[in-house]
Amino acid sequence: MPASRHTASAFLASLPGLLLMLCLSLNSQLVEANTRLGDSTAPQDLYGLVDFLADPQGTLTLDDVRAANAPFSASLTRRDLSFGYVQGAIWLRLPLQSEASETRIWRLELNYASLDEVRLYDVGADGVRESRSGDTVPYAERSIGHRYPVFEIVLQPGEQRTLYLRVDSRGSMTLSGGLMSLRDFEQHSQNGYLVHAIYFGVLIALGLYNLLLFLALRERPFLNYVLFMFAFALSVLSLNGLGAQYLWSQAAPWSNRMLPVSLTSAALLSVVFARSFLDTRQWLPRWDKGLLALCIAIAAAVLATILLPVQRALQLMSLTGLIATLTLLLTSFVCVGYRVPGARLFALAWLMLLTGAVLLALRNFALIPSNFLTLYAMQIGSGLEMILLSFALAARFNELKRQREAALQLNEQILAKRVTERTQALEQANQRLSELALQDPLTGLANRTALQQHLDQALARSVRRNELLAVMLIDLDGFKPINDQHGHEFGDRVLAEVAQRLRQYLRDADLPARLGGDEFVVICENVQSAEHARDLAKRLLEGLDTPMYLEDRAVRVGASIGIVLSHGSDDATTLIRQADAAMYRAKAEGRNRVQLAP
Repeated sequence: MPASRHTASAFLASLPGLLLMLCLSLNSQLVEANTRLGDSTAPQDLYGLVDFLADPQGTLTLDDVRAANAPFSASLTRRDLSFGYVQGAIWLRLPLQSEASETRIWRLELNYASLDEVRLYDVGADGVRESRSGDTVPYAERSIGHRYPVFEIVLQPGEQRTLYLRVDSRGSMTLSGGLMSLRDFEQHSQNGYLVHAIYFGVLIALGLYNLLLFLALRERPFLNYVLFMFAFALSVLSLNGLGAQYLWSQAAPWSNRMLPVSLTSAALLSVVFARSFLDTRQWLPRWDKGLLALCIAIAAAVLATILLPVQRALQLMSLTGLIATLTLLLTSFVCVGYRVPGARLFALAWLMLLTGAVLLALRNFALIPSNFLTLYAMQIGSGLEMILLSFALAARFNELKRQREAALQLNEQILAKRVTERTQALEQANQRLSELALQDPLTGLANRTALQQHLDQALARSVRRNELLAVMLIDLDGFKPINDQHGHEFGDRVLAEVAQRLRQYLRDADLPARLGGDEFVVICENVQSAEHARDLAKRLLEGLDTPMYLEDRAVRVGASIGIVLSHGSDDATTLIRQADAAMYRAKAEGRNRVQLAP
């Protein structure tokens, strides 16, 4: 027994024994450790958090991978979570524990859209929650409606759950992603959609611009450029999951094959565009025959991507894209030596695309890490390429543009002058018509239409500013005898004089309007109190009661004024009706006075 103890102590004291015990201890901690999520946990990269298990035959079940002896490996043992083109399925395991003070919603995202099917098994004390996503899953059936495979994780305070992801894909097994709170995910998702919106906005603008140039100049390179851009845009839509989300959401099986078909078609159209742009038939006849043969080969590859298994189609797509890009880059360098117009910009543009295509292909084969640069390399390279190609097309026809510029300039000046004159005349006519439509022709005051518009706006301002609004309805006293005695023409002059006095004795912000006949309405905003409104009305009475001297005649008219106050909660029709009732009470009490509505 003492000898055994001595042997054990010697072993533990030895350096190899200590290292072994330390490794076993760390491995045990890694296996049992949970990812702890608190109230303010920042977004977490899945690399380093998850364990992975390869299933080459794709036959393992959830019970198999939950077994204690399931051979999961820590993701830190790999460079990243990009597995390349592999057979079968890949399982990811992520144990979670909530340290939040309340129920929290988290989002798990795999940021590669071209994964066929992703199943999530969310295991907790309440059992297993199963959901799925991926580009072969109809959009309506995905766990979360998104261009990427995204899943929702709900954690109660202190709850422990273990997530098992089963990924099956014929394409590249790129399983990079993140775990983040709902708020962080929404911001992250919005930023991603914004980047793609800018990218496709640039493509659409360039495509429409060059399509218009084709329609105007009837030059074939412009049309070939637009067709190439269209096919390439479809491939990028498929690559980033936007096509499955917005264009072919109900065609899930086709969505899985759309990427190799569209990208290989784009390679074919790029060679067709290069032949017409560089005019290789004239400048490089031998190279042109080689490019023609390449077109035939790529056309066969397009057909093959439709018929082959998806994984083979994707591999053929990557190979075809690289061959076409390298061939066109070499062709453009030769054309630069022959001083072909636009060849320099064409070579630079294709170098940008080649860089993006190489990075994407190397990432798909798991030869370089999967990160933001390699994930979006194709978009970045192709965006620069499309812009440079557009510049190259413009430079090619620069001479023709200069020849037409002088003649067009004169015509444009004449046209601009005529347009300016017509626009000014039209604005003046519209302004005059607008004034007439809102103005009483006799008094120049606002008419019923203008009154209604202004009163509605004043009521809204009254509510917003919490101010008191007064509506006054004025009916002239003694106007009918004047009209009968002196005639309607003289009566019209009296009404015009009344309108002038209303403008004179009202505040600048108040609106006088003619309701009809000898009735007027005044809208007074920002009234301090009922007494303030009475004072304004009495001021009007005093102004109207002053004798009028018209055509060597002196006449005098009074007025009965009804007032209603509002904080903006009433409608315009009700206020005018209440003011009218108050005005009739003023007449009943002896005329030439002010009556406030109750």
